[in-house]
Amino acid sequence: MVMRRIHVEKLKEGMVISKPIYSSSGIILLSEGVELSDRYIEKIIGTGLQHIYIKDELSKGILDDELIKEETKIATKKVLQDSLKKIKAGYFTSSDGIIKQVESMIKEIVANPRVMVSMQEIRNKSDYSLLHAINVTVISCLLGKKMKYNDTQLKHLALGALFHDLGKVNIKMDCTRYREDYIDQEFAIYKQHPDEGFEMIQEIPDASLLSANVARMHHEMFDGTGFPLGLKGDAIHEFARIVAIANEYDNLLYNLPFGTTMKHYEIIEVIIAKSFTCFDPQIVRVFTNSISPYPLGSGVILSNNQIGIVSKINENFPTRPFIRILDPDSMQIIEEIDLSVLPSILILDEKDIDK
Repeated sequence: MVMRRIHVEKLKEGMVISKPIYSSSGIILLSEGVELSDRYIEKIIGTGLQHIYIKDELSKGILDDELIKEETKIATKKVLQDSLKKIKAGYFTSSDGIIKQVESMIKEIVANPRVMVSMQEIRNKSDYSLLHAINVTVISCLLGKKMKYNDTQLKHLALGALFHDLGKVNIKMDCTRYREDYIDQEFAIYKQHPDEGFEMIQEIPDASLLSANVARMHHEMFDGTGFPLGLKGDAIHEFARIVAIANEYDNLLYNLPFGTTMKHYEIIEVIIAKSFTCFDPQIVRVFTNSISPYPLGSGVILSNNQIGIVSKINENFPTRPFIRILDPDSMQIIEEIDLSVLPSILILDEKDIDK
């Protein structure tokens, strides 16, 4: 699937959608290949989405690099939503559906030959919590794959990642607010959710103690300053150390409830800066070799004042992708360059390409 990422404010009549746009219930609102009209653009803006993906001459040959199929993600979202309702109501008696979806995700991730991906997704506020859980699971399994985990280990990791915030369903407060805005009493309540999740996951049929410990330990810090146990270094289970990084990345990338988001490369810099304090530096190294700081199809500004589109990830040099250089007047492709062999040219920032 060819694609180019574009901000919804830049959409124009006649543009063609590259990736389907779904409602929060999983219904397709606009299919791939639909040509945008003013009415469709208003509909997209009304969903609360910030970016969508289109296909045009600039995006020809730029292929989607998602780790799992959109259909798998939608199916997992539906099963997870149903499972959470049953868990909250106290009648969750079978984990067959959720186990099946976890196994489907693992199968797709393991079979995917890519060693580096750019996490990119269309998400709105109503989807946030469910898709956050799924994205954290996908990133965690990618890191687990890189760390040579077997299928059983990946299954325990994935189930723990999917339910890492399960304890929040029993917390009687708004957990979507920015944590620094909590007063002391609220933060004390918030800090209960890892222990709550630990107990709840152990009640899920076929869930292991390993998965439950992910929920309990995903807020522990590598230097011992986390909660609820204040564990340090290797005392924190490796699964939880993985999920902590995946959770941080997805929160900063899609932090819609808090109204602020960061760019991919900025987030990676934040995570690197938190090595040894918040995160295991060895797992951070695996992470930075797995997630591209510049998503495919995104626009960039270069240090020589040229603009372009990221056309290919350089797996050996993730910060030095292939760029399609655009003429600033005609917005036509001039050439494609490989930044890995052009050390004097740097990417300064991401830029929405208006064409």
